[in-house]
Amino acid sequence: MFSHLAFGLILLGIFSILENIKNVKKFSLLGYLMILLLFSLTIGSCLDFLTEYGYQLGIYKDIVRMISTFLTINLFYLIFAKKIPKLVIGVDVFFILVFFIVFINGFRFPVYKSAVLINKFTYFNQFVYALYFITVCLSIVYIQVKLLRQKPTENLYDAKIRKWFSLIIYSSSFLMVVHTFFYILSLKGVLLFYFDSRVTLSSTKLMLILFILYRPKFLDDDRQDTSFNRLLVKNKGVLFKDFEFLFYFNHYYLNPKASLDDFALKLNRSKEEVLDFFKNEMDENFTDLLNQNRIEYFKELLRAKKYESFTIEALSEMSGFGTRRTMYSAFNKFVGMTPSDYINSLK
Repeated sequence: MFSHLAFGLILLGIFSILENIKNVKKFSLLGYLMILLLFSLTIGSCLDFLTEYGYQLGIYKDIVRMISTFLTINLFYLIFAKKIPKLVIGVDVFFILVFFIVFINGFRFPVYKSAVLINKFTYFNQFVYALYFITVCLSIVYIQVKLLRQKPTENLYDAKIRKWFSLIIYSSSFLMVVHTFFYILSLKGVLLFYFDSRVTLSSTKLMLILFILYRPKFLDDDRQDTSFNRLLVKNKGVLFKDFEFLFYFNHYYLNPKASLDDFALKLNRSKEEVLDFFKNEMDENFTDLLNQNRIEYFKELLRAKKYESFTIEALSEMSGFGTRRTMYSAFNKFVGMTPSDYINSLK
């Protein structure tokens, strides 16, 4: 069973690596980390597959597992904080040195097969594993707390990245809690049913590969990448950070005279470059993106009860719509009801 699972992860990992390399238009720190993590997870699955057929590869599996863990933590920080903090880099260096020493002295990660501990787990091994585990837990908890404290953003793409990233964090936390729960029960000798650490570890690999494979496609060109990317290649076309600054931070969508030609002019790019940007990086076309953000702004005005002081037509103009008819059509398309029905639902 586990040999088939490992083989499936190998194929999925190879497919994901090829997809990432094929779709990368320019290299970035985020792109490098994702591809390195995919390589690490795929190699780990290869070692798992060989182990199922009797090969003694414990130390290599543990080294790859440690590398995958720290690549994952660095990836989380880069996506969440838009950079890898110096403290995290310092912790990485510290643990690389520590694990280099402890691996030489016989440290192995605990492996449970059918509720039986395979590796001899000395007090020294328990201490090192506890240090490793606490560091990983603190990193994930820290990011979770920061996520919960973040204020909602009107930027739809930031919101999509946050939703995707939150799913990764909470899924990782769930698998970590499950693994720890069964591990503690096994140590106490009170586990009454089948437990195999290969299940939780394989599930974690599968989750990470799938989340990288199905990440928001505009993430690679997000603003956390561009400074590193400029060190490597000259950017061509529209950058996401330039699009984001004009469209969201300058509230371009509230301009009633907004058009693709005008938007391209303000970006100092050709209309063809902007069209290519929307085709390759966005989920919506330019008109839908305009109207969707206008509707979100319009809904904010309604939730603030601005309709008590202004007419629907006035609020429509504030939201960037040129005509009442255009607003009603867009509202019905993206909300599924009329503004009057929406107002009634707020009461």
